[in-house]
Amino acid sequence: MNEKLLLKKLGEETLYSAKGHFKACDLRRQLVTYTIWSCAIFNVIGIIGIHPNVDKWLSAIGLFGTIALLMWNEGEGKNYRAKHKDAGEKYLALHKEIRSCFFLTECDSLQIEGLSKKVTVLDQEEKPEIPGYARKWAKRAIEKDGETDNWFLEKEIV
Repeated sequence: MNEKLLLKKLGEETLYSAKGHFKACDLRRQLVTYTIWSCAIFNVIGIIGIHPNVDKWLSAIGLFGTIALLMWNEGEGKNYRAKHKDAGEKYLALHKEIRSCFFLTECDSLQIEGLSKKVTVLDQEEKPEIPGYARKWAKRAIEKDGETDNWFLEKEIV
């Protein structure tokens, strides 16, 4: 395989992985924030009072939502965002190395092979799974929203 083509493939793979992990982190942060605010609103409405039975139900929903959130964030969930951020940072750092090698003319085949092995090792490391919605969100951010430098999509191989 052409070395520049291999670098483009590695660059694409690492960017999608990095962005996917970052979007998974963002997704969890938003879910936690929305859950907290929803439960707070249910409790405030329950305190203000609409109807005695409705107030009890709203307060119960707010309480159970808060308890569910605490249980959801316990154990593995406690470090969920940190693990995704760490994995995303590793992929992004590797992506930057690959991009640098792509644009530098003195990058030799041994360095390219080393980068390919680094990607393989990083792919095999234990890290959290990227949720489907985060994958779609990352793909959109890369392909449509212009959040990234898509140097690997250029048609011409130097």
